[in-house]
Amino acid sequence: MRKGRMTYRVTEQRGVVLILSLLVMIILAVLGLAFLTTAKTEDTIAANYRNHTAAFYAAEAGVESGVAQLKSLLGASPVPTDVELADLSKKLPVLTDPSYTFNTFQVQRVRNVWPYSYQTTLTSGAYAGLAAQTTDYVVTAVVTGPRGSQARLTQKIHNLGIPLFQFMAFYGRGVDFEVAPGPLMTLTGRVHANSNIYMKAEKGLQFDASVTTTGNIYRYVKRDSSDRGTNPQIKDANGVYQTLNFDHEYDYNFANKWPESDWKSAALKTFGGRVQDGAMDVQEILPPIADVLYDPNKADVSSHLMIEKGSAGDSQALKDAKLYYKADLIIQDDKAYDQAGTEVKLDSCKTKKGAQAVDKAKFYDAREKMDFTVTEVDIGALNDCKLLPKNGILYVSRTGGGPNKGEGVRLVNGAQLPSQGLTVVSENPVYIRGDYNIKDKKGNPRTVTTPSADLISAAVLGDAITVLSNNWEKNGYDKKGTEVTSKRPAALTTVNAAFATGPNAETVPGSGYQKGKDNGQLNNLIRFIEDWYGVDMNYSGSLVALWHSQQATAWWNCCGDTAGNFFRPPKRNWAYDTLFNTNPPPGTPMGIIITRGQWSEG
Repeated sequence: MRKGRMTYRVTEQRGVVLILSLLVMIILAVLGLAFLTTAKTEDTIAANYRNHTAAFYAAEAGVESGVAQLKSLLGASPVPTDVELADLSKKLPVLTDPSYTFNTFQVQRVRNVWPYSYQTTLTSGAYAGLAAQTTDYVVTAVVTGPRGSQARLTQKIHNLGIPLFQFMAFYGRGVDFEVAPGPLMTLTGRVHANSNIYMKAEKGLQFDASVTTTGNIYRYVKRDSSDRGTNPQIKDANGVYQTLNFDHEYDYNFANKWPESDWKSAALKTFGGRVQDGAMDVQEILPPIADVLYDPNKADVSSHLMIEKGSAGDSQALKDAKLYYKADLIIQDDKAYDQAGTEVKLDSCKTKKGAQAVDKAKFYDAREKMDFTVTEVDIGALNDCKLLPKNGILYVSRTGGGPNKGEGVRLVNGAQLPSQGLTVVSENPVYIRGDYNIKDKKGNPRTVTTPSADLISAAVLGDAITVLSNNWEKNGYDKKGTEVTSKRPAALTTVNAAFATGPNAETVPGSGYQKGKDNGQLNNLIRFIEDWYGVDMNYSGSLVALWHSQQATAWWNCCGDTAGNFFRPPKRNWAYDTLFNTNPPPGTPMGIIITRGQWSEG
């Protein structure tokens, strides 16, 4: 009986093992099936992720292509038409994988009703605080791929038009900014250069606003890098003057060279972002010249197109670039025309002395060492005759003007300008004789307390600009005279106008830069040919240098009565005209910056 019981137990255990084995097999089968399902799901997820990622990168490539095409279009046509924008949508980027296609690819203007742009104020970066005329565009790319994968990306682009007369001083590419005044000089507005900035002081140099450049900042002038003079002072973000006793190249007190990163850190810390150069990635502000006309290697020559007269056969790009085509009144020699070419009769418009309002005059320019024949424009007489342009843009030039030709333009009797403002443009050297824009719209003297609504906004753009004092004619300078400055005394003179002009070039063809020569720096950008020693020259405006002068090409030189020294500098009471922040002169050139705005997916 014991043997039988033993046999029963073994049989019973074998049954349990069988059941357990079946259960384990079932569990393993379930787990295997789950693993297979999970693996398949993960593979599907991975594949979908790969497909979406590929679609994302394809869409990103589409956006970048759209941005590049838009920038190119804006370079050729600052205000593109709807048709031109629609054409961009037809230029689909090529995708290497045919299983991915563009569902949507388009470049659109955000505002579709004229005017497309709007006024805004920049709130960040090197140009924070500047007003800009902004036009927004959006580039959209939607790409679909296998298994319904899809990626949608959008990129907003801001096309910023920045009035160049918002700067106390603005220098273009290829025209290095230099400033090295003898007497104390305070620059009350922004300073910007698309090239390098060179600065030093003698008795004092102060900057009350930001100093920016796409190049480098150096604490000397090019003719002598060993002479650092005294240290300029620049107001920091709190409005407190800080000393610039270091530069892009050398550390404090110019003891040793240092890396660019140390310069960047020191400048940002000391001035709170008010001093920035290429190390801080300052973006270039381009002149309003179409890409097809703009040579970055000869930017000064390209920019000179802005003031050149129109001619038969000018392309649309040239017409867009030249202010000539924006002028409501064009004076050629002693005759005037409207934009349609119809002559505007000037015969009956005379000065108070009975002379023609537009006439020919001749005088001796001691800097150029030649007699100049000029078209003399009596601004006051034209204003009284109501012949000044309604849109405020006047173009004046002389036939036969060119390098060393002795042809130019002279503006006289400009104390009272038309209430709509006045911008005078010429490809020739321009001379301003006597006070200019010193009265308000009511005919009262312009003062610092005159309400801005009563002030008149003005500008002069020329190959070179020379201010002749109120004492010019009293000393008989319309006759060929002596070059001795002491016999050419100036008198107190005030000018309130933005200037776009050119310094002389610092190079001699075939020889390059001439050591010991320079362009007179910012402090001599306004030209003088009189003895201004101890005499005030009051100036309120904006100084823009985008080109080197092509017609008035003589070297700057100073001072005294020795041979070749044709002037003594004035006491420079110069300031930025804050009127330009809200009321820029007619036809103010707009610098261009293209920036990226909001980017989004989905």
